[in-house]
Amino acid sequence: MRLICTVEVNNRLCPSHNLASSKNKGRGGYATLTLGRKPGSDSKEGMVFLMMCTAKDKTGTKYKLKGNIGQIFGRFVQEGKATIRFHQPEHDICISKADPINLKALLSAVKLAHHGQQMTRAQVSTLTPATSSQVEPPKTKMTVSKRKDYPLTKSFPSSLIELRINHCTLNRVDTRILGLKHLKLLDMSDNNIRTLPETIGEMKCLADLNMSNNQLTELPGKFFQSTLRNSLQSLDLSHNQLSRLPNQLCACVDLVSLKLDSNRLSGLPPSIGLLRKLRFLTTTRNQITLLPASFLKLQLDTVDLFENPFLEDGPSTLTGKLTFPSLLEITARVVKRHRLHYTEEDLPRTLISYLDVARRCLCGQLCFDNFVRFLARLDLHRLAHTVTAVDSQGRTHAPLEAFLCSEACSAKYRKHPAGFWK
Repeated sequence: MRLICTVEVNNRLCPSHNLASSKNKGRGGYATLTLGRKPGSDSKEGMVFLMMCTAKDKTGTKYKLKGNIGQIFGRFVQEGKATIRFHQPEHDICISKADPINLKALLSAVKLAHHGQQMTRAQVSTLTPATSSQVEPPKTKMTVSKRKDYPLTKSFPSSLIELRINHCTLNRVDTRILGLKHLKLLDMSDNNIRTLPETIGEMKCLADLNMSNNQLTELPGKFFQSTLRNSLQSLDLSHNQLSRLPNQLCACVDLVSLKLDSNRLSGLPPSIGLLRKLRFLTTTRNQITLLPASFLKLQLDTVDLFENPFLEDGPSTLTGKLTFPSLLEITARVVKRHRLHYTEEDLPRTLISYLDVARRCLCGQLCFDNFVRFLARLDLHRLAHTVTAVDSQGRTHAPLEAFLCSEACSAKYRKHPAGFWK
């Protein structure tokens, strides 16, 4: 029986001699605990030991178990913590970060060995020195900065939490990376990646994704309709070839930082205002001419829209005319209002494209063909603490494109043309 955990050894004699009981007091070290008999011992009568192996001591330290256990402290075993107190030597083995089920099994076997009771083969093994993989902590961070260092013949460690692969001229995302279930940070900047696989959304823990300085031309909508909606907090897509962003991006409601600099974007997603937790937004050096109406709903710490060809913003103007909405529009509004789920298997591509171009009225309702459009001037200081000028003249205003979905909203606008509502 083997248990992988963190162990801290406290010598109870040390305090009486004014010595520290452990060199790693309060920290502990990665170790493997094995329950077994010495090689060559009788399989039934041989003495049972608890052997502790670490990276510095792979041969292990052995503790006799029969009649040698003073007490077992297992109050917090459900949290993977326990302490085994030995009579000789006077050591306390403090266990933490262990699998609760395996820890319970080990403690039960230790009690049997202490009382000299018969044990099964599954509980007792032959004690042998530990291998490097058994005593070294699992690798959680990995950086590959050269093509020759990229792992081609071996897999990525499944325990990785942070993975950085830069300057390796990769043209796609390795499918082996998509299987890293614990990955929280993925940095694949400075490569030649052209597309992102839709299955990248299956990485349930991914919170920080950096794909800057690649050759991305589009993002799949399903990419943002996955579990990333609840995990993604930082997204860097700067220095790519993106011409548009899918409106599904706005489903990532936990997004805090969004970098879109140096692309070919002609606009921002209409529903960007749904990103209520967004605090840092940079979209410098794109082709954005107008901001969407929902931009008003953002509450940012920093916004940078420098070097975009914004239209000359003047006084608010109304364009268009409201008519009775078509059956297609009414149906589309119902689908969006009730958030009905649909896929390409349910609807023709033309209808999906129609649903994707929904415009949001300042009242919060969606409209498609039947709306009144108006342009207004937005002071960026209104929604951000730190504002970078949008041009070399130092302007901090940008034109806002908004839509009115009904006669009621239109009448409200005509009554107070300078008053925006959220």
